[in-house]
Amino acid sequence: MSGIVSRLSVLGKVWLGLAAGALALIVFGLAAPGSSLFFPLVSLWCNAALFALALLVLRRAGVELDLFHKAVLVGLWAAAVLYFYWVLGSRTFLYHWDYVNYILKQYHAEAAFAQSAGAGFRFLLDSITEDYTSFITLFTEFPFCLSGKTGDDYAFCQVFSVLPSLLVLLAGLTVKVGRMLRVKNRFWYFLIGFSWCATFPFVRMSAVLGQPDWFGLIFAFMLMLLTLDYRFDGIDLPRYLLIFAATAGIILTRRWYLYFVVGYCFAYVLMLAVSSIRLAKDGQPSRAVHRMVRLVVFGLCAAGAMVLLLLPMVRKILSFDYAGRYSYYNFGGITLELAAQTLRIGLLNFILIGMGLWFAAKRRLPALPCLAGAELLVSLVLFTRVQNTGSHQMLLFVPGWLLLFLVGSAALADGLKKHTAVKLCYWGFTMVFAVSVRCSPLTTVALPGFVVDHFPLKAVSEFVRLDKLTYDRTDAAQIQRVDDWIDAHCDAEKGEFAYMIPHDMLYNSDMFQYAALPDIQLQGKLAAGISIPGTHEFPVRFFEAKYVLTAEPLPQTFVSGGELSGRWNALFCAARDAHFTQAASFDMGNGTVFTVWERTEPADRAEVEYYLNAFAQEDALYPEMFSQVAEAWLAGHGL
Repeated sequence: MSGIVSRLSVLGKVWLGLAAGALALIVFGLAAPGSSLFFPLVSLWCNAALFALALLVLRRAGVELDLFHKAVLVGLWAAAVLYFYWVLGSRTFLYHWDYVNYILKQYHAEAAFAQSAGAGFRFLLDSITEDYTSFITLFTEFPFCLSGKTGDDYAFCQVFSVLPSLLVLLAGLTVKVGRMLRVKNRFWYFLIGFSWCATFPFVRMSAVLGQPDWFGLIFAFMLMLLTLDYRFDGIDLPRYLLIFAATAGIILTRRWYLYFVVGYCFAYVLMLAVSSIRLAKDGQPSRAVHRMVRLVVFGLCAAGAMVLLLLPMVRKILSFDYAGRYSYYNFGGITLELAAQTLRIGLLNFILIGMGLWFAAKRRLPALPCLAGAELLVSLVLFTRVQNTGSHQMLLFVPGWLLLFLVGSAALADGLKKHTAVKLCYWGFTMVFAVSVRCSPLTTVALPGFVVDHFPLKAVSEFVRLDKLTYDRTDAAQIQRVDDWIDAHCDAEKGEFAYMIPHDMLYNSDMFQYAALPDIQLQGKLAAGISIPGTHEFPVRFFEAKYVLTAEPLPQTFVSGGELSGRWNALFCAARDAHFTQAASFDMGNGTVFTVWERTEPADRAEVEYYLNAFAQEDALYPEMFSQVAEAWLAGHGL
């Protein structure tokens, strides 16, 4: 046995160790069901397996990182640790909405695994049809389990659970693209290209806000490494399995990464078809046909296997009207999306892209820019049929943009002989600028925090004010006072709770409920308001609540016209004296005053219909979420 082990490669020994670790985990899970150590150990194993998979992808892609590459990689990772530590420690951010979803899933996964290993894995599998699957929790539990389990802790732990594999693959992708572009100045190319891509603000944007969606980039980079220069000239089963695994991984990370997968596959097939046509014209028609046949067979087999593997998710996708339900978020279609992409990428990056396009044209190497451009265009068109992107959804376009950055970095590196100082200053300034970008919930343009805070235009002064208020809270103490009042005046055992009308970036029920993570002080004591048509049901809990909270002025942070909380608040203010009396008031110290209203008269049919009739348009579109919900509640209460 020792002789067999000694003959294995380093990577082979790693995989043997992982197999032994998996066996040990199975035994441990059976012997000690519900142990608090089991889930962290599974997570540690998953992270080790993911890193080994990344190394395997590099080997299959024919990429080898030398000592220089590894030194730059380790240095950049260390800088990322310091960056996250500084950013998270220099702000007071309250996690809410999308920014709290993953950490809540982490808590729930821990609770499920505390019951038994089987219950934990069932919890993970049951989430496969949800907008947020629990797939990422497998990788973020370690080292999260060693932390204080706050929102900031969860964001910081991603530097250890997500970033190492991501950086290794990004380094490999940088080397691969440089080789395909036949870069001469490889030292400066890697240094510029790798740092430019790794510091791009929208790579880390969601991570800083507690959304580990950048985890999907690991699988996107795997897919690109395995396919960029592969032309199906022969059968490569290990590569096919790795492509399949990477595709499944990225889909499980977040469902909207499917738009990247479709866009990239379309662009890749188009590129392969063009190269095959050229091959046929050069007198090799048989080779060209064999390429396309292998591609089609692999594509059909992979698609069929993927449907079987992710059948519950496929059923949900086919049966759910995403375009209709998410129409509120489609606030401008492709025209506005192109403008948003332009603002997010910024002038400095577009200069680099322009240099890259000129470089590729001059050297007659159009494949990579065309691949990236086609992928971006298809993904944009498909995504905007459903909605426009937020800052975290930029991640599905990041692989295409980074590919263009790498082509530009090749041009910059190989052109350093002329105007060296100017070009190096351009690179250095861009790095400083990129690292300084404030990653706030309201980020629409990638700008450093000090620029946002002192932006000279009066027209954006309100945006600047709200951006500062939502990113670095100055009202945490006031929010805690409201929480303490609700906690003291609502008895959960008697079914007493409060209902909050504001549902906005500035104030919403999540912000109050999860203000002191991991403690959820108002568990079962605070209900959320209605806001998004097609997503939020008619809020019958409003009629059951002991208290209703509203604010003056009502927070409306850049909401679209169809937002519902403003309309509900107007209806409430017009009729509240018949059913409510003022119980308390809280000045939040930023111009907003919260008022607590106590219900004095029980809800009746007239009150319910008063609110329901104001949403006739929404009821016509979503009767199962409005009138049917209201009638069921009325019937259940004998009204």
